[in-house]
Amino acid sequence: MNTTCHACTIDAYSTAVASIAYDTAEGYNITACRTVRAGIEEYTGPNSDRALRRLASLLKKQAIEHFALSFHPPRFFPLDSVFPNTTSGNSFVTHCRAEASYLLNKPGEYMHDHIPYAPSSQDDPVRRHLLLYYPCDPFEEVYENLHSFCSIHSGSHYLRPMILSIAATSQPFILLELEHDYLTCSAGSNGELNYFKFWRLNHTSDAEYFALRELTANPEHREYPVYITGNLSVNTSLTEKISRAAQRDLQAFNLVKLFSMQHSVRSPCCSPVELKALCTALMGLYNQLPS
Repeated sequence: MNTTCHACTIDAYSTAVASIAYDTAEGYNITACRTVRAGIEEYTGPNSDRALRRLASLLKKQAIEHFALSFHPPRFFPLDSVFPNTTSGNSFVTHCRAEASYLLNKPGEYMHDHIPYAPSSQDDPVRRHLLLYYPCDPFEEVYENLHSFCSIHSGSHYLRPMILSIAATSQPFILLELEHDYLTCSAGSNGELNYFKFWRLNHTSDAEYFALRELTANPEHREYPVYITGNLSVNTSLTEKISRAAQRDLQAFNLVKLFSMQHSVRSPCCSPVELKALCTALMGLYNQLPS
């Protein structure tokens, strides 16, 4: 059986398109991985036609008509919340909206995604979830503009497929994401997320401080391998300082190596936006494969 999933990720300054095929005999194969220099602002507003035409041209060359979309919004707000295990469907959405009213000044202007944490015990009647709130307007405008020339079967905040992808290895992990204005730290094992932290940054030195705090403050995570990603992770001076101070090896987050993926493309598929697109394609592929 051969199954392929295509994905598109729109970042602050660039767009990546990736495709992953899965064959029961051959495993995973990356069949497309390309980047366009157009960020989120170029797909919105009255001058969006140029960026849309460039993306449409790339999709046409790759013969992609149907894909999963992930999105790096200009801002987002993570929140931990607890739900009864019986909560699902409309009740779950209602609960998320109620939580938004406590967190945000204008909750009606935000949409959300969620990631469940590992259950604390099999008998616990409640379960913790990570909620990700982000503005509706940019996402909906991008979605509407792209939808005019292609079919989008799902859309999400980029963190959801990224965290779920590394968790899908079923191996222990710490994923440290270093961006210019924020840092996230995710940790998990056995296919489940069990920790998430978000820090806003004002300066590069803040990234060093909070990264060290996360890598040294949790004894239960000290044996977990640490993977780094994000636009600030290319700052080798910073990452080497963090590694030395924390006395931990930092490995570049590389989905290709983690899942032993084959390549049918020239790109090494390791830039932050390409990784987000690959994670989105992988999760789309998981949703298509029989459980």
